[in-house]
Parts: sequence; structure tokens; C-alpha cells
Amino acid sequence: MWDREGYVENEGLKLRYLERGKGKPVLLLHGFGDSAEVWEFVIPHLKGAFRRIALDQRGHGESSRASPEAYTTLHFVSDIEALRRELGLEGFSLVGHSMGGRNALVYSAMYGDGVRRLVVIDYGPELAPEGRRRILRALRIRPDRFRLEEMAEALMEENPRLDLHKALQYLTRVTRPTEDGLFTWRCDLRLLQRMREGKRVIRDIDLWEFLPKVKTPTLLLRGELSDLLSPEGARRTVEALPLARLREIPRAGHAVILDNPEDTARAIGEFLS
Repeated sequence: MWDREGYVENEGLKLRYLERGKGKPVLLLHGFGDSAEVWEFVIPHLKGAFRRIALDQRGHGESSRASPEAYTTLHFVSDIEALRRELGLEGFSLVGHSMGGRNALVYSAMYGDGVRRLVVIDYGPELAPEGRRRILRALRIRPDRFRLEEMAEALMEENPRLDLHKALQYLTRVTRPTEDGLFTWRCDLRLLQRMREGKRVIRDIDLWEFLPKVKTPTLLLRGELSDLLSPEGARRTVEALPLARLREIPRAGHAVILDNPEDTARAIGEFLS
């Protein structure tokens, strides 16, 4: 699937990234608790001459774990800039899902001169309470160590658009086996615990303050069935962005790139082209 794996250092952390293809550079940012490999659902459907670069954001995948106080939005943004410098990216596009979309928005507000196009997937400053409660409920009953098949069943209950095959495909990308035959998450478990306790982990700044500073042409993709980004929240987000348009992805909830990777890739490809 990937042509190359590499690492970049920032603030004493080693950050892993994966690359595929040649052409216009596109940097892909995953959501909270995920890893760079989740973009493998989208990439086979993303047509065009693109150099696809997927980053394991700090605390996720094979990237280093940071100290608890170093998981702020601005720390994530500094990692994006470190990767841009390392790879010499100019005129690149940013695509981010959920937490990755938040980081992409703030990066574009701060370093927008180098960003050609921005795609934000199912995220905005205004998150619906019902979606946030659903995520918190799922995290509170989700153990740190588990049997893969049992976790797949739990994910299917949470997201009815998943079947067993896709749930297992997803889990193989965001978990790793343990010595006792169980599996654990490929992210900093301290982040999960803080979320379970209701503590702020990612939403640490007022995103509304950054949106007017984003001068990059932006596409906001909302899952048609999303319970986290409401239609009204999506509309208000687009109105606050100087150069933005909104598009809904059918048959998709908040997990847009899992629920409907084909239409997601088509929307991204058309916008970036």
C-alpha cells in the first residue's frame, strides 16, 4: 500500500509518516485514537497524480508519546510544520478528519501561505452534545486490552454502518497485539483515560478565533448521518471561513472515511484537482 516510511523529529519526539505516489503533495491527518493507516480505506479510491503523505500524529500509531501537557492543538500544529520543513513541501494540500481537521484548520490559519487546498472532514468549532456523549459513552466502556473479535462487535453496535469485515480491517490498523494474546490501542492510553474522565484533551482553544484567518480554499465534508457535526454547525463553520464550501457525504456518520470511503475520496479528488 505504501511506498515509503519515514520519521521526522520535533520537540524531542519521533513522528512517523507514510508515503504513496507522486504528484501534488497531500498531507493526511487522522482523527483522535486513529493512525496513518486508516487512510488506506480512502487512498485506493483517490484518483489523480497525488503524493499522499499520512502522518501518525504525536501519541498515535508509531509516533512517540508526549508528556501529558504536550498534547495541545499548537503542539500538533508544530508537528505538521516540522514535517513540511523536513519534506520541503511547498503548495501542498491538507486533509484532516475530526481531530486532524481541527489541527489542519489551525495550521492553515497560522501557516496558510504554503497550503494550496484544505479539506476538513466532519469537524467544526460547534460539536453537537449528542455526538460528544456517544463518544464518551463508548470510551468509558472500551477497555485498554481486549479480544479483537469482541471489540469488533462493540464497534458494530456503536456504528451500524460497519460490518464485521470492515470493523476488523479498522482494528488491525489502530491496535497491536499484546504478549497475552489480547490487543491494545496504538495510541497513548493516557489520552484515552483523560477523555474517559471528561477532561479536555484536544479542544483547548477557541477555534472560532482561527477560522477567519484561514485564507485557503476549503472544503468541509460532513457525514450525512453525523451526530457530532450538525447541519447547522457545519453551515456556521463554512460561513466563518472566508473561502469555503460544504458538501455532505451520503451514508456516513462521523466516521466518514470508514463509512463511505468511495464518495469521500471522490469529493477530495475533485476539490484538490
